[in-house]
Amino acid sequence: MGYSTKFAGELLFTRPLTHYQVADLENFLGEDCRGHSWEEFLGMKPSLTYIDLKFNNEQTGLRWDGSEKTYDLVEKVNLIILWMKTKYGSDSFGLTGSMNAIGESNDDVWILMIGEDGFAHKISCKINPFKLTCPHCNKEIDIGYAEPNQGVVTEIGIKV
Repeated sequence: MGYSTKFAGELLFTRPLTHYQVADLENFLGEDCRGHSWEEFLGMKPSLTYIDLKFNNEQTGLRWDGSEKTYDLVEKVNLIILWMKTKYGSDSFGLTGSMNAIGESNDDVWILMIGEDGFAHKISCKINPFKLTCPHCNKEIDIGYAEPNQGVVTEIGIKV
């Protein structure tokens, strides 16, 4: 058993990818980092596990693949960014956007956001609980949303 975090959202490519870039990215997606030269080459920590990302339906970006026990996604996204920029040049690859993250504990809510520097960052959030009462069954429903440091309100989920 381990701890699980779920992600919603997409990281979009800043420019269309070449066939070579798509093939290179396919080598990363779903792969186990342990034992690969990627980490050593980029000076990343050797404990990174599977890269739980896949292409979105339009192949214009990346999204979480739904795997259980996803860990260190910020570091894994940065591994991809560093590798692609090193191999193809700093102006030829980039990501933009964000992914909402929610862990198993109620206070584990954060945002994986591509910053102005072009790299992934973990943005901590403050949970603001909000309760509704169902007009049909009178059951109370907790609706949580998070406010990241940038002040944008992002809906995270509903607990019944």
